[in-house]
Amino acid sequence: MVKKEQLFYLIKSLTKAEKRYFKLFASVNSTGTNYILLFDAIDSQNVYDEKAIKEKFREKNFAKHLHVTKNYLNKLILKSLRNYHSKISADAELKDLLREIEILYMKELFEQCSDAIVKAENISKVFEKQSALIEIQNWKRKLKLTKEEPFKNQNEINKIIETEKDILENLFNHNKYWYYTINIFDYFGKNKKELNKLLKNPLLNDINNANTLQNKILFYHLKYSCAIAQDKSEDALTFLTQLIKLIEKFPERISDDPHSYITALNNKIGMLLSLKKYDEISELLLKVRNVPKKYNLKNESKITFKLLLRTYNVELEMYRDTGNLKKGIELIKEVKEFLGKNYDSVSPDYKSLIYYQFAYIYFMNKNYGDSLKCINKIISGEIGKGREDIESYTRFLNLIIHYELNNIYVLRYAVEATRRFLKKKRDLKNFEKVLLKFFSVLSTQHPEKHKELFSRLNADLFLKTNPAQKADILDYLNFEKWIMSKR
Repeated sequence: MVKKEQLFYLIKSLTKAEKRYFKLFASVNSTGTNYILLFDAIDSQNVYDEKAIKEKFREKNFAKHLHVTKNYLNKLILKSLRNYHSKISADAELKDLLREIEILYMKELFEQCSDAIVKAENISKVFEKQSALIEIQNWKRKLKLTKEEPFKNQNEINKIIETEKDILENLFNHNKYWYYTINIFDYFGKNKKELNKLLKNPLLNDINNANTLQNKILFYHLKYSCAIAQDKSEDALTFLTQLIKLIEKFPERISDDPHSYITALNNKIGMLLSLKKYDEISELLLKVRNVPKKYNLKNESKITFKLLLRTYNVELEMYRDTGNLKKGIELIKEVKEFLGKNYDSVSPDYKSLIYYQFAYIYFMNKNYGDSLKCINKIISGEIGKGREDIESYTRFLNLIIHYELNNIYVLRYAVEATRRFLKKKRDLKNFEKVLLKFFSVLSTQHPEKHKELFSRLNADLFLKTNPAQKADILDYLNFEKWIMSKR
């Protein structure tokens, strides 16, 4: 994003309600009219075009110094957003309260200042805002020293100092938990002595050492990560279940910041998928989708959109893995409707992933024509540049579909197109070389010889691969199942 486009992207990120609020906010001042005109002009563009803006407002004085006007408009939008979202989270509310405390202190309105401090401290304690608590202790001490003689309040000031010490200890532990959380997998790549030392660390072995909810969340996340690194899937699942139960005891914390809860639910769904425990997934998908309504989330529409997108993808993957094609086809209709309403908001990565899921389910259901339509959306670049692995698997699925449709002439050219695409990205993997050679030969041989070629392919494809490598190859396209159906 170039600098001159930043305002454009800020405006495009606003919801209808935010845009409406900005216009009311800007119209309070008579000079706001020009900013609203510029705002509307930029908002009407699909791609930012500064020349068109200058031409549109060539008679206006502000167009002569457009960069200055844009800069002020940017600040004005952010100011309106701060007002609009002043109650969006405990953090936002605390920042406003701390500003109020400073203003009231400067005005020497000490009683009101004290009331604001009490309110801010209560919020900080409920939501474990340790950094804000440190700032609040500073204001408490400042107020005591301003209002009264220091030595008359020595005991109370010492209590404030002790409270600060406890808060700093909580922050120190929180910092340690974050360090281990971010770097945990590095320890499993180090020597055993360092790893064993970490695994014996009291912070990782006794939840009572995690003295805040935030630290307890990180404790369970660490235990889950350690279990994953040690290939103990069932233990990992247990820790995720315990983490979810813990967070659900604090609904007000989910309402304020749902990300830890949603991450835990998504991680559990991922574990259940890998363990093929499909019966337990539907309930969790429903739980994830209900988060915005159940916990009355402030930014409901954006969070709901992201949750639906992810859960749709997981549900499609589940039906693909289980072969439940009837439900898969039904869900495709629902997801297509969802994409139609939110197409511009979906990233190319997610579009390519979801259209690949469509293509694969159609392929499994022998709807080869529908599958090919979805494949072409990805290959043509119509939906943008997606994930490299998905784009690669899409091209191999494309070869399979053309074979199934008996498009042998097209298949020959598709093989070479796939080879060129992969070589531009990286060196070919062994299984890719085998598949490309197979399809190349297949496109030149009489159908009577195809069965023999398929028999040889199964042996060649997984030559010198261990079970983990084989599972990785078959992750998004079960070549083995397709090959076996042709022998």
